[in-house]
Amino acid sequence: MDKAPKQKDLKSSRSAHVTGAACILLLILAAWARTAICAAQTDSGAASANNLAQAKADLNQGQYANAEKQLRNYLGGHPSDAETKYLLAFVLFRENKAADSLREYTEAARLRPPLAVDLKTVALDYVLMNDYADADHWIHYSLSMDANDAEAWYEAGRIEYTLNYFQPALDAFQRALQLDPASVKAENNLGLAFEALNRMDDAIIAYRKALAMQATSTHPSEQPLLNLGTVLVDRNQFDEAQQLLRQAQQIAPHDWKILAQLGRLYLLKGDLSDARYVLEYAVTIEPQRGALHFQLGQAYKKSGEFKKAQAEFATTEKLLGTTSSSSPK
Repeated sequence: MDKAPKQKDLKSSRSAHVTGAACILLLILAAWARTAICAAQTDSGAASANNLAQAKADLNQGQYANAEKQLRNYLGGHPSDAETKYLLAFVLFRENKAADSLREYTEAARLRPPLAVDLKTVALDYVLMNDYADADHWIHYSLSMDANDAEAWYEAGRIEYTLNYFQPALDAFQRALQLDPASVKAENNLGLAFEALNRMDDAIIAYRKALAMQATSTHPSEQPLLNLGTVLVDRNQFDEAQQLLRQAQQIAPHDWKILAQLGRLYLLKGDLSDARYVLEYAVTIEPQRGALHFQLGQAYKKSGEFKKAQAEFATTEKLLGTTSSSSPK
């Protein structure tokens, strides 16, 4: 029988046993930590992917505030994701946050050069800010990169029209229609450009074509109805004009421009009761628009309601700085 180990040997054996157990424990803890880290990274990645997927779903459904929130959550963990930066900039544009949108586009451009579609939205941000000179610059920059974007040509036409560049606007709308012959809004705006160039017969043709194009639409626009009706009032073609304007009113019953044209039509026809009715409604919708008060004053005056007429002309003078005997601009 072997001799019992000395006390020193017992201590060495015990120390070795403890050291081995500690190593095993450390290995177990390290493995658990790696697993936890991987799980956390997986959870984080899944959450980020969910943020991005939800943002795109919200955008498609027009839930722009929710989309913005999801995109910002995603970018918190992916600050250098250029595509998501560009998407956030677009969402901010849809929220009418033009300045914020432009800031995001500027940051996104540091990560990758903008595409034509990005610059198109940059132009529209400037439209929201009423900076049409910069809008004109960026929409044409976009078109220099992609000349086959019908929507960009349409927007270029709208910008040129607002700047009173009517021939370039006409050219832009015609180009938009070459690329998208079914665009009712481009055809309608082509009519506006013809009107601005005093080509009234061409304008009427364009408006009638726009109406024919949307004849089977479940969501027709009131704009070509209003525009054609207005031209026909100018030409004293009252019956057709009235029919068109009433159709426009059915589509957009609270549109003050339609009500103003109906009021003008009724005044010219001598239908004073109808004129008062639509114009009184119009001024409740747009109480700060002096031209409507002037029209209503005319309706009251022709009806013999002189005190009411004076009150409306006084309101006109206050809002527009005109006299009651002059036509408001």
